[in-house]
Amino acid sequence: MYNLIRFFNQNRKKIFWIILIIVSLLLLMQLLDWIAQNKTKQEMIIVNNSSSNDKADELVTDKSLVSGETISSSYLNSATDVINEFVNYCNKEELQKAYDMLTDECKEVMFSNINSFKKIYYDGNFKGEKKSCTIENWLGNTYKVNFTGDILSTGDLTNSGTTEDYITIVKNEDGYKININEFISRKESNKLAEYNGVEIKIETIDTYMDYEIYNLVIINNTEKAIFLGDCNNSKSIYLLDSNDMKYYFYGNEIAQNQLIISSNNKTNINIKFSNSFSSSRKIKRLVFSEVIFDYNHYYRMENKEDYEEKYKLSVDC
Repeated sequence: MYNLIRFFNQNRKKIFWIILIIVSLLLLMQLLDWIAQNKTKQEMIIVNNSSSNDKADELVTDKSLVSGETISSSYLNSATDVINEFVNYCNKEELQKAYDMLTDECKEVMFSNINSFKKIYYDGNFKGEKKSCTIENWLGNTYKVNFTGDILSTGDLTNSGTTEDYITIVKNEDGYKININEFISRKESNKLAEYNGVEIKIETIDTYMDYEIYNLVIINNTEKAIFLGDCNNSKSIYLLDSNDMKYYFYGNEIAQNQLIISSNNKTNINIKFSNSFSSSRKIKRLVFSEVIFDYNHYYRMENKEDYEEKYKLSVDC
């Protein structure tokens, strides 16, 4: 033992340098192995990208992810071409051309001008980077689109910059247009109901992936203010489907005073409902279940829970 300690003390520097060289060689071997692995990944990406003819889109499936129905190849080609054109305009930062591809309804409800389109959509999904995308048919004319960053230019192999959207193809007299940012469609309704001097008209219905907005015109021809529902009670206003399922309104997204219609007055209100996009669901009725026809009397009551003169008004959809 003494001889071993003596040997170590006499050769301490040599032993230290030998250990340092061995550790350095091990680290160098690990570094070279990591570089080789990443080079292989990059070469695989280059091969895949070069075989795609620089197209931004890749069709993952021609079947609806919701219904399982297969979309015709001719329409599918047109749809993917339209989405591809939109993505290419964004990649080239030709934002006016991309903005011109939107439907009038999409511009009205989502992006009133090109500046809002740039700030909300382009900056949120592209941010000056070139993006590729995968396309999956979701339901009908609506497609799920995943935007992925250019791995070659960013060097990011984690796809951390991936975003998604639901894009709907709309064909009109001008050709194909698109709705983006999960806006599906706008439906003209003009359904009307009248009860005791109060008229409720559904003008349009805006459908999004996770909710719907009913744009209403309310006319109060009575001599008293009316109260359509309580924002603190989401069950006071709801949609009723053909299976008698109820979809309640977002009371926190509308001001309480918007549901108070003064005497001999006309107003427009937009009410948002929890109603995910589906082709199989049929909404048959919009229901105001606790309408008060004398709001001033109700407001003066100390114990409003005792007020019993509440009425149900509904509009067929």
